[in-house]
Amino acid sequence: MSVTIHKQAVVDPKAELGENCEVGPFCTIGPNVKIGDRTKLVSHVVVDGHTTIGSDCSIFPFATIGVQSQDQKYVPGTVTYCEIGSNNVFREFVSIHSATAEESKTVVGNHNAFLAHAHVAHNSVVGDHVVLSHSATVGGHVQVGDYANLGGLSAIHQYCTVGEVAMVAGCCAVRQDILPYTIAEGTPNARMRVVNRVGMQRAGYSENQIRDVRRAFRTLFVNDMIFAEAIEKVRQDLGHLDYIRKMLTAADESKRGLAIPDEKTWEINAGD
Repeated sequence: MSVTIHKQAVVDPKAELGENCEVGPFCTIGPNVKIGDRTKLVSHVVVDGHTTIGSDCSIFPFATIGVQSQDQKYVPGTVTYCEIGSNNVFREFVSIHSATAEESKTVVGNHNAFLAHAHVAHNSVVGDHVVLSHSATVGGHVQVGDYANLGGLSAIHQYCTVGEVAMVAGCCAVRQDILPYTIAEGTPNARMRVVNRVGMQRAGYSENQIRDVRRAFRTLFVNDMIFAEAIEKVRQDLGHLDYIRKMLTAADESKRGLAIPDEKTWEINAGD
């Protein structure tokens, strides 16, 4: 096994480093850290707490992973976890915090890109192929689905859910849930506007599937129906499709309510 540790790095002897890991100057790795094969810490990186990082990750200067939650309910000495998958990129000053309650976790999946200054708070779960652009901030207990894209300077309120293949525009505040496959934007509160067609294409959805989602979106939000009636119509017409069921399930299980579109959405979708 070949591990490269710069002489000016501080690595606790109890830490576990995989094959061909690289630890650059001024990095600090705590005793309860496990890092997978070929992961590289460029310099000035701190990995602490009970943290696991997968293979083939790149971690840039001044990133901090697995450090203590900022949640003021955290009790010193509580054992919590931070689990990071493989093939992730963490750019400068990214912070991923450990969880708060005993034995709970903050989880990040695989193939994600966290741009400079992005933040993931305690007990959040980030899926796979997610992008957090510059200074995007995810509050505690947030769920971010696969292939989601959070724009620069966006902020996701605690306990919110951003569905898979959803996109949040830059500088937006998300205070309620964003359904899968939609784009949310607007101030002071982000609202769902249109279907994320480009995002769905990149995630491998067919034109027929995109058409189905657009039809569901229009039924839900661009009509004069009561929302409960619109939900039932979508369930009746398209509920046999698994990707439409994901939208319906997200709506049914929403705890903070949905970021329901306003009248601007009607105008945007008029020619759809």
